[in-house]
Amino acid sequence: MSYQRGDVVWGPDPFKSDEKPRPWLILNNETHPFGDEEYMTVTLTTTPHDEGIPLDDGDWVEGGMPRQSFASPWTVASPKHAAIVQRQGRLNESFVRTVVDALETYLESPTEE
Repeated sequence: MSYQRGDVVWGPDPFKSDEKPRPWLILNNETHPFGDEEYMTVTLTTTPHDEGIPLDDGDWVEGGMPRQSFASPWTVASPKHAAIVQRQGRLNESFVRTVVDALETYLESPTEE
């Protein structure tokens, strides 16, 4: 089973040394060249940051989180399919688009004055 855009999955945390998995929101679409082998993701966290995007119950198509969570569009990773531990649920496309739009702001060239 491959995962799709909007799926929330648990996988390895490349930013910590322990083996504890963390939730990731899959952002890639069907044009990703290796979409069945690895995913473009951002992390979900319970730590609030000013730039974090809060998840509401209405953002979930299925599943959910037991605590208030936030998408961190600046924390990008590319977990391999084989490293995914489990699927948590799926977020609606509107929320995913909000995250992608925020991520793109970190990738745009700075405007010249």
